[in-house]
Amino acid sequence: MSAVVREFATFSELLKSIDEELTTLKQQLAEYLRKLEDIRTKSEQEKKLKELLKTLTGEEASPKGKVADLKVVKLYINPDAEQEAAVMGEIIDRINKAVQSLQNIRKALEPLSSVEVEAKIVVVYKEGIPSTIMLKLAGS
Repeated sequence: MSAVVREFATFSELLKSIDEELTTLKQQLAEYLRKLEDIRTKSEQEKKLKELLKTLTGEEASPKGKVADLKVVKLYINPDAEQEAAVMGEIIDRINKAVQSLQNIRKALEPLSSVEVEAKIVVVYKEGIPSTIMLKLAGS
């Protein structure tokens, strides 16, 4: 888990940072969705080819790629399109969850953007999402 601490002078500055991150994530999401569509097309083509080869030869086509579970990471060796699509789906789900979390945080903080106070705003990010916000008023 990655953790980062950032400081902001105003809530408007914090909201601007969240908006920038949302823009980046939405661009990544669009890119991964395009890739997933390409992979799904490839997967359908692979399925049809395997069925055709099975019909012609009576034998199963080459098996799926191998997966080695190394406890901390999975290693895919020659993954087929179906396995790639599953991994890409997991990435898309994570990005969607991050986008939803950031949108909810932004909505919750929106009323504070109009408040002008002399303060330091310290934000703790976990996995790129604000998890804790500390408002330190001037003189505190």
